[in-house]
Amino acid sequence: MLPLAAALALASLPFVHDDYPAALARARTREVPLFVEVWAPW
Repeated sequence: MLPLAAALALASLPFVHDDYPAALARARTREVPLFVEVWAPW
């Protein structure tokens, strides 16, 4: 059995880059929340 930290390190989040409609559709299909990461260089 893996320690919790090792198990979490092996898990990955499926990121969808630059395609909001596809990410939204995928979240709705899987019935999970949508996480949106944004940033600005200023």
